[in-house]
Amino acid sequence: MKITILSGSSRPDNNTMRLALAIANQLPEAQIIDFKDYDIPFPNQGGVDRTNLTAFQAQLLTAFEEAHLLFVLSPEYNWFPSAELINMVHQLANSSHIRIFNNKVFAFCGVSSGAGGRIPTIQLGNLFDKILNVFNMNSITSPKKFEARFIMDVLDKDGKSLGNSEFDAGLKQFIDHSVKLAKKWN
Repeated sequence: MKITILSGSSRPDNNTMRLALAIANQLPEAQIIDFKDYDIPFPNQGGVDRTNLTAFQAQLLTAFEEAHLLFVLSPEYNWFPSAELINMVHQLANSSHIRIFNNKVFAFCGVSSGAGGRIPTIQLGNLFDKILNVFNMNSITSPKKFEARFIMDVLDKDGKSLGNSEFDAGLKQFIDHSVKLAKKWN
């Protein structure tokens, strides 16, 4: 089974990467797509041209398309998912690229330096559900979401646990549930 982790923040030294690394530490076969090199144009700047992809776009599209399980991680900015993730969906959920959304399980995580993280998971889940419905995809969004709250207090910059047993147990449960769901779905 192929697993991709989308670390949906392009900020340097972002907290979303801490969670991506923590998931990858438990799933060493997973591939992380780091949005630090994000270069998907906004709709008014054109589209993603499959015949002329940048290195980031090629890596993203290939990993997205090949994945059976996609972990979609978003920081919470003012109660919203990252602009990069929303723009990615705008640019890829169309007739040119829609096949990359087929035959997979999507699992959502929200990341916050404080008490947030829930809203991006709900918004992204609703958005992906709508895409899967409208385009009649054979995919599913996991009903189990994960809120990575107070992230700097629970994970170091390499995604290693800082010893919060409640967080560690919750993350493991989320990962195990997502993998189990993907195995059943595929």
